[in-house]
Amino acid sequence: MKKIVIALLALATTFAMISCSSTPSTMDEGAAKQAAINQSFDKVYGAHASSLILDGAQTYTVKKGDTLTAITKKFYAGKDENGYYFPLIMLASRNVVSDPELITPGMKLTIPDFDKNISDRTNGKKLSAYFKDLTGVYKQKDTPAAADILPHLVEISEELAKDSASESSTPAAESSEKPSVDPKTSTEPMAMPS
Repeated sequence: MKKIVIALLALATTFAMISCSSTPSTMDEGAAKQAAINQSFDKVYGAHASSLILDGAQTYTVKKGDTLTAITKKFYAGKDENGYYFPLIMLASRNVVSDPELITPGMKLTIPDFDKNISDRTNGKKLSAYFKDLTGVYKQKDTPAAADILPHLVEISEELAKDSASESSTPAAESSEKPSVDPKTSTEPMAMPS
């Protein structure tokens, strides 16, 4: 009886080892996909970092439950009703985190001055290309947040690219045609404990 139990244990151990070695791990696939997405974000950030004006920037420490749209609304109140200008924060904070969906409590984000970067039409046009390039990265992501954010990035890019005779032209975020997003019901992931 003892020999049968030992033989069964050896057989089970061998089967487990073969199963584990021949089946690719979902975590490995997920990690590889996330690494590719991070690399895409980093490439876009690197290409557009010189377009960002950091004079007057502030720092914010992410708290549990924060979303980038809520943080953006807090700092750009009255200028960014919907929080979709968070890519400015990501560009300024590119050395802290690559993927906006991966913010965690304790991260220190740099918040660039909205008026110097977006309301200034000359610089806003430069940043139009940045928002457009980000759409390519968001097409790689298969999360509900990415699907929600993508059309807003396209809209912001197009609005910033428009030639305007007036310096006081309304940025895309102030348009009354865009629906407001409640951070509590948004599909954007919240900062999770680290």
